[in-house]
Amino acid sequence: MERDVVVVGSGAREHAIVHGLAQSGATVWATPGNAGMAEEAEIFAAATPAEMVQFFGSRRPLVVIGPEAPLAAGWSDALREEGFPVVGPSARGALLESSKRLAKEVMRNYGVPTAEAKTAYNPDQLAAWVGAETRWPKVFKQSGLAQGKGVRILADPVEALATVEQWRELPQIWQDGILYEDFLTGYELSVQVVTNGHEYEWLPVARDYKRLTPDPKSPNTGGMGAVAPILDLDANAVDRINRQVFDPIMTYLTEEKILYRGVLYAGLMMTDDGVQVLEFNVRMGDPETQAVIPSLAVDWWEFWLALSHGQVPKVPPPHRAAVAVVMAAQGYPEKPVSGLPIRLGDALPDTLLYHAATTKRQGGWESDGGRVLTIVGLADSVPEARGRAYARVRRVQFPDSYHRPDIGE
Repeated sequence: MERDVVVVGSGAREHAIVHGLAQSGATVWATPGNAGMAEEAEIFAAATPAEMVQFFGSRRPLVVIGPEAPLAAGWSDALREEGFPVVGPSARGALLESSKRLAKEVMRNYGVPTAEAKTAYNPDQLAAWVGAETRWPKVFKQSGLAQGKGVRILADPVEALATVEQWRELPQIWQDGILYEDFLTGYELSVQVVTNGHEYEWLPVARDYKRLTPDPKSPNTGGMGAVAPILDLDANAVDRINRQVFDPIMTYLTEEKILYRGVLYAGLMMTDDGVQVLEFNVRMGDPETQAVIPSLAVDWWEFWLALSHGQVPKVPPPHRAAVAVVMAAQGYPEKPVSGLPIRLGDALPDTLLYHAATTKRQGGWESDGGRVLTIVGLADSVPEARGRAYARVRRVQFPDSYHRPDIGE
């Protein structure tokens, strides 16, 4: 079988997946892709599964779907029906991410520990709950997909009511509701498993940095950096997470006969009372992927192909530590400025540079979105990897950009 593979997506996560596949000798296509991927993949346009079928004719390459939106839209179902081997859950499986309301119901029904929450379907209902609340802070979560920006941690009623009024102008977000959730304290972990819906294997544990700045009151983002592996989980903690989180979800997927061949991501809060699930994602995290992929020495073609056929590939221990630092455009996350010139500078050993939102023009690279680049340092330890990542960041000339200075501290 030829090592042909398509990666669906356009961000730094997908660039990391493309890079891993290219390193394994695969012939890689990407749709819609980005300019940075073009050095390792053929970029083509396919806005629908039908357009992908048309593009490949009788050929049926492996397909790895990166982002959540095409999974929620049923791309994996449509492509499997056409005979493509696909990494990614069915649309029913994707509801664990595309409907946080449904995910809460599943967690309640299957005994998965998570914060107490109720769902408001209109602004007045949510405002009334805020007015009656005596315990702060509280959390608002848009139930539908929001690209990592649909969560607000509100310190007091003033902040909460201001958010209600801001969201009042967005009628689409109320269709599946807004979760009104208890606030949890502890430290966060990103635990990702590859699974066929019955069995699973852990990928290296990562930690991501969601806030725009080190200030805990700064805005939530899609993620400003990540570190892998995180080694401070002992065997008892791993066993507890399996028993309380992943085993019940496997039972749910099995009982409901939901096709799931892909990655299941559990965003966890490790509290004084034990593990609590903040959210599920039905694909690899961004920017966790940019740290996890290069930390593993595997043949990524064989790895993803096995998963597409319902086999759970073995995950070896990580062979290196990785620290990933996101460089964002001025104005991110609210109004990122596009068209800013970028000089990537000279490469450094044991570093990688993944593109997320760039365009290539005659004069060089320009920004074309919010999170523009992810720089990764690799080493035998996190401190060494961190030093290499920031040394590479300093080589990039990107005016008015921002990156967090504390990734991996």
